[in-house]
Amino acid sequence: MKNTLKILSTIIAVTLLLFLANFKLERTKVLIIESETENIKHMVKIPQKKFTLSYIHSVQKTPVYEVFVIAQDNKLILTETTFSSLGVGLPYTEENGEFKNEEGQFKLTGLSREFTSIAIRVSPIPKHTIIVGEQTYPLQSFASSDDLVKITAADRW
Repeated sequence: MKNTLKILSTIIAVTLLLFLANFKLERTKVLIIESETENIKHMVKIPQKKFTLSYIHSVQKTPVYEVFVIAQDNKLILTETTFSSLGVGLPYTEENGEFKNEEGQFKLTGLSREFTSIAIRVSPIPKHTIIVGEQTYPLQSFASSDDLVKITAADRW
């Protein structure tokens, strides 16, 4: 009985050591998408601390891509905007950034606009989508139409 207990203890110790040797505790950034009416929170991992918010512009009916990075203090920093037409509600000057035309796409880069959160009214018309690498997350998959969602960033282990 004593030998069996020693063998079992040794096996558990070795297994635990192997597990701890291969286990890495990492902190990663996440977006928290919180529905106002449904009181539900969804999390999206942002391993590179960079994501794009895309939508169809309400007047121009063309896609807009806003690139954000998540700062160390979890503020959302708008770094660039890309769109394909000029018009109402779209930037056209180098206000706090560099405005350029790249192969028919207008790009405003070099921005550093800070947000603690982003509030968006979900609707199928603008097709609000969060893009992380190759993954796309339509906001309508997190909330119902006409629901207000609040997007914030946080650290998760």
